[in-house]
Amino acid sequence: MKKFLILVMMVAVFAASLFGGCAVNGRDGRDGKDAQDVSIQEIYEAAKSIEGNENLTFDQFLKEYLSYNDDTVGLKSVINRSLMSGVSILSRFAYSDGSGYLSGMRRSYKVYTGSGAILWLDKSAGDAYVVTNCHVVYDDSSVSAFCQDIRLYLYGQDEKGTNFSIDLNNDIVNDENYRIEAEIIGASVSYDIALLKVTGSDVLKRSDAVAARFSQSSEVYAGEYVYAIGNAESEGMSASNGIVSRESEYIELNMSDIDENAYTEYRVMRITAPINHGNSGGALYNTRGEIIGIVNAKLEGEDIDNMGYALPANYVKRLLKLMYDSYASNGNNSGVRKAFLNIATSVSDSYSRYNESQGVAEIFDTVRVESISGAPARANLQNGDIFKSVKITDSQGTVKEDIKVTRRYHVQDVMFSVRLGDTVTMTVERG
Repeated sequence: MKKFLILVMMVAVFAASLFGGCAVNGRDGRDGKDAQDVSIQEIYEAAKSIEGNENLTFDQFLKEYLSYNDDTVGLKSVINRSLMSGVSILSRFAYSDGSGYLSGMRRSYKVYTGSGAILWLDKSAGDAYVVTNCHVVYDDSSVSAFCQDIRLYLYGQDEKGTNFSIDLNNDIVNDENYRIEAEIIGASVSYDIALLKVTGSDVLKRSDAVAARFSQSSEVYAGEYVYAIGNAESEGMSASNGIVSRESEYIELNMSDIDENAYTEYRVMRITAPINHGNSGGALYNTRGEIIGIVNAKLEGEDIDNMGYALPANYVKRLLKLMYDSYASNGNNSGVRKAFLNIATSVSDSYSRYNESQGVAEIFDTVRVESISGAPARANLQNGDIFKSVKITDSQGTVKEDIKVTRRYHVQDVMFSVRLGDTVTMTVERG
């Protein structure tokens, strides 16, 4: 989907309607007449007329009768701050004309749109790092596969026809005052994540852009309120909200334009926040304004409602760190390599438990070694071993990761943190 808050608390929507003047047209009123418009002040005065409410303040009325509180106002502020971290992305790809005596020499161009989020920012230097989906900057049918002309636009500077235009030749024009040029320093088709770098942008220097931050918690549960920031339908950065409907599942996507069978499995969380073409690569936030995922797909169909997907932050941030470390040490992304155990895992048992203290339903998997295909697992693990925990220690003895394995994905995700020279300690139950 290269071109790629509906469910707000009802009380907040209700309060907003009242502030705007609520017109209620009841045809079956007792007096046989349509109801008249009612203002919020009239409702407040009616509440004060109730015995014992004579000293009711307006703020108390909002909180007690409409459940309108500081959290409602705070969420608006959090969402607006996140808009200042988002970017609209235009990716201009070149394609060769594969016919005639000029085969491979003629060029045609297409412009695709997506979204991204600023993760690190040095405004004084105009430097930044931005996360997006790999498929926003990748097309294997183009001349270079990875896009060589990537432009970012900040919130309020991303309106087609005002801040940029696309002419008949698919050239991006009239954006000199707004475009932020970016380059790819890390990308993974296998995980649909790309890391972009911006250097010396005058647009960033004079902006009020801010960097977003990842959630420090590795846990996300069904029912958690979320909002997505993205360039929906290429109409500029906007917000939509909903809840996490399933915290982890797997979907298959084909990112190839030349191989119709090149499907890859991706671990995602399912969300009800409306997702549209152009949202790809944008961040998914919790109500604290922390990134908990990167939007990458949706299901489409007349009988499908609000089934969007986001790549979970608990492995995305590890992958981005791997990309950055590789770039910092090599000056390019040629050294990006994930450590593999060379095993296949399976879940032999699963159950859920309601955690009363946190008010969440927790899922627990029994994760086994299904098969072993090579080193280092061959010398250390056996088929049927049950994973209990994984710890990663660097060459200085510092513990980098220490997690209990209660879900199948824990074993795969933690391996993003492994670097050359690290020791991986696995506790398993055997026999």
